[in-house]
Amino acid sequence: MDETYFDPASIPPPEKKGKLRQLIVKMGLGAFMISVIVHAIFAVLAIVFFYTWVYPPEEKIDFLPGGGGGGGSGGETVHKLQQVQQKRMMSNTAVSKRIASTSNTALFSLPDASNDLMDPGLPMDVTSELGSGGGSGGGQGTGKGTGIGSGTGPGKGFGEGQLGIGALIPTIMKGRCSDAERLSQVREAGGTPEVEAAVKKSLQWLKGRQNSNGSWGKVHQPAMTGLVLLCYLGHCESTQSPEYGENVTKGITFLVDVALKNNGRMGTNFTSNSWVYEHGIATYALSEALTFSRTLQFKMPELESAVEKAVDVIIKGQTKAGGWDYGFKDSSRNDLSVVGWQMQALKAAKASGVIAPDLDKTIRRATDWLLKDAYVADGKFAYTGKGAHPAMTAVGVLCLQQWDKGTSKQARDGIRLMKDGLDLRGKKVNNPKPSEFEHCYTFEYDNPNADLYAWYYAAQCMRNAGGREWDEANKAIIADIVPAQNSDGSFRIEPGGGKVRHGNGTAGAGASRDIYVQALNTLTLQVYYRFLPTSAGKGGRSSGLDALR
Repeated sequence: MDETYFDPASIPPPEKKGKLRQLIVKMGLGAFMISVIVHAIFAVLAIVFFYTWVYPPEEKIDFLPGGGGGGGSGGETVHKLQQVQQKRMMSNTAVSKRIASTSNTALFSLPDASNDLMDPGLPMDVTSELGSGGGSGGGQGTGKGTGIGSGTGPGKGFGEGQLGIGALIPTIMKGRCSDAERLSQVREAGGTPEVEAAVKKSLQWLKGRQNSNGSWGKVHQPAMTGLVLLCYLGHCESTQSPEYGENVTKGITFLVDVALKNNGRMGTNFTSNSWVYEHGIATYALSEALTFSRTLQFKMPELESAVEKAVDVIIKGQTKAGGWDYGFKDSSRNDLSVVGWQMQALKAAKASGVIAPDLDKTIRRATDWLLKDAYVADGKFAYTGKGAHPAMTAVGVLCLQQWDKGTSKQARDGIRLMKDGLDLRGKKVNNPKPSEFEHCYTFEYDNPNADLYAWYYAAQCMRNAGGREWDEANKAIIADIVPAQNSDGSFRIEPGGGKVRHGNGTAGAGASRDIYVQALNTLTLQVYYRFLPTSAGKGGRSSGLDALR
């Protein structure tokens, strides 16, 4: 039997183990445990990836005052403004609450706040509020808007001013939308901080006088509500105002309710002569509210429809001669006092962008009537027919200014007559002759000839005229109207009783006279900034509303 011998040299040398394997052997880990560890690592990585994909980190939007570092395109800036405005509106208590008309027979109610309130299709005037300026390589940039901000960082970009409501409304209204802007306009026009303080006190007083149904006043409520809304809107207090938003919203709701229930007509008694005034004033207010609604991108249900119908009533109610009469009926009588409110309403309606067929044609006929028929001579305008009336001078001139006729001879003559009235301040003539129309424009509050109705128009006329005419009116406003305010914010009822008065001044408002006096005085004090006048050539300035032609 053969024997097989074992040769130790034939045995291969032991394999050299790597450090990792040596460590594994020392730890007593086998192949199974290694597999478990590897799979666990892959599982953790998968969870992290899935979480970051489903829940990406929140993108930071830098919309506060910034500067040069990391600027963006203009489109991105507008988008940021929209986001900021939406966040502001959603957090506003006046919007977040469901505000319905208090009328039991209301035709609509306001919607709950939702993400659908923003309409990117509505116009926004933001470009003029975006400052320019930037820094690169860590430099600083400063942007100018309603505020000033600076920032640092690499790259180039546009600086942004502090966001405010002024970035979202039409250019002509920008002077009314922040304390700084209002005070700046007041100072530039020669006014004092007391003017703005008086306006704020008045708005507080009016806030406490609103009726439960959203209106103001005891009689002629559509007119009183319209005038008060104009006061709030004139101070940039819209439906989004933290302090007055609910008051404004309820006031608008009241007027829209009235319009919808009466096919666009707004009045308390459609058989009386007064409803044509109520309708014109209410249409004026709703039209301006519509401008705010569009630019703030907060839709008010049926507001645009109400304005369209109300404007249609005015257009169809014009007389063949080109004026307007009681009841919007076609007659041979043309009433300049009525005409004044209709022409202001149509101007505001055009500014709002509402669809109003034949509006331009209607205004051409109205301005022709003013220049050819209503004007008498020497700056005097007729109330009706050919009989001149003191207060109608201011009404006629403002209508011409607002519709691009501010340099006409008729308007210039009217400005001269009002200036002559201001020159009579301090001269003791309590009962001037009926032919002495200038005494209507002394702006002396405690004088028997005081006429707040005429002054409401005259203050705007002189502000638009500028120069010495405005300087004298400004002095009179500071000296007489501001001191006429009581400590609680209300204004004294003017004495009245003079012979050169239209409808006995404010007495025609009856039981709503306190609201009427308050609104007329407040609107007169807001003349510094409510509309920004624009140049109209050597003949003076025309109303800032002409910027929207």
